[in-house]
Amino acid sequence: MANVPDDDTQSIVVGTGNDQIAIHLKQGPTNQSQSLLLTSILIEMGDIEIQIRRSTKATDEYKKEHILSTSSQSPSITFYNGDQEKKNKLEEKLNTNPSYWDYSVSYGPHMWGKIFPQIQCKKFQSPIRIYTEQCEYDPELAQHPFIFDVDENCCQTLENTGHSFQVTGKGHSHITGGPVHDEYQFLQFHMHWGTNDLEGAEHVIDGVRLPGELHIVTWNTSKYKTPQAAVTSEQFDGIMVFGILITIVPSDNQEFNKLLELFSKITYKGEKINLNYGTILLKNLMPKDIQTYYTYDGSLTTPMCYESVRWIVFREKMGLSRRQLDQLRQLKCICKGDNVRNGSINQNFRPVMPLNGRIVYRSFH
Repeated sequence: MANVPDDDTQSIVVGTGNDQIAIHLKQGPTNQSQSLLLTSILIEMGDIEIQIRRSTKATDEYKKEHILSTSSQSPSITFYNGDQEKKNKLEEKLNTNPSYWDYSVSYGPHMWGKIFPQIQCKKFQSPIRIYTEQCEYDPELAQHPFIFDVDENCCQTLENTGHSFQVTGKGHSHITGGPVHDEYQFLQFHMHWGTNDLEGAEHVIDGVRLPGELHIVTWNTSKYKTPQAAVTSEQFDGIMVFGILITIVPSDNQEFNKLLELFSKITYKGEKINLNYGTILLKNLMPKDIQTYYTYDGSLTTPMCYESVRWIVFREKMGLSRRQLDQLRQLKCICKGDNVRNGSINQNFRPVMPLNGRIVYRSFH
């Protein structure tokens, strides 16, 4: 006879019949003197990703601190020093904001379809797994080379959005070529990373997930009057996103250091600064070879996950040192003054989505 889960057990079931996988998670007793810390393991099976969190007893030093935890209906947030007032304020904010999302278990990618039901009916989502040998070579891509012309003042602000850092700007930009004939303009760039050096990139190339991925977002100025109209168009020509995968190198990336040096001013969610002319040169973050890439039609990788993206994933990667990746993980997903333990942005990538019959093209043999 199969064991019947008791009241302290939560079950996750994937699949049906003989293909069914059931995972039972049992919660042990917790109190102020016996707190539990969590570590995580990510398992990938085809297009299914399951995260298993293993609990370990807190250290004696951790036990000494007075801890209050939010209810199981809220994201996993731990409060210190008995600050009940701040705890109540944050819980109220979460309860009154039905469109709240993040990358936690309660509000993360596997829950976005419940928070935003319209996502459930979308079929052409991003990111995806890309296998070079299964991509279709398109010789016309090489015959229509990319033009990526941006001025030195296109990067104007740097902000901590609570989900990543984001550099935004306007200025002059002329971006066209490759799979598109319309003209696009720079909008913003941001980045995704993981808790360690084995995860973080959103696209998985030939079975390998790298530790990060930079996204440069541009919008179609030939067909749409505003960036918002382009993003919400649900047409694959609305925006074009350039994905640059991150690999680990021994030495710091000096150009990226110019960005990291400013992070002390945007440590917390909502903090924003203006950038001086030429502080960040977007062209210096682009690969030297911008004519070798994969391309496909997909979506934004954050809610509302609009299917309005022409993706360009470069084959050439950007090198960052381990020190630089660790510095990214110091950014906070909480506001300054929130009495919340840790609160770091350290796993802000979406799992891969089904291809659903789409063709991925490549510009190279």
